[in-house]
Amino acid sequence: MGSGFNMLRACFLLLATIILAQVATTLAGGVTCFYLLIVGQAELGSCASFGALAREIWAEALAAVLALLLAARSDPNEK
Repeated sequence: MGSGFNMLRACFLLLATIILAQVATTLAGGVTCFYLLIVGQAELGSCASFGALAREIWAEALAAVLALLLAARSDPNEK
């Protein structure tokens, strides 16, 4: 086990927590839209903006994951 604080590991854990929160939020939003459509509280097509917003958020999360992977590949002590 290494000693000290590892910034890359802390960033990974923070990003993993954010992605889990996004998964929960996206699932809750999708289930809510589906439920509201079934009970008739929402009109057909009213949840279309939710899909576009979810795709945009996941694209940003993917960019963050790729940046973290790129940072993990390079050795900060390398000269």
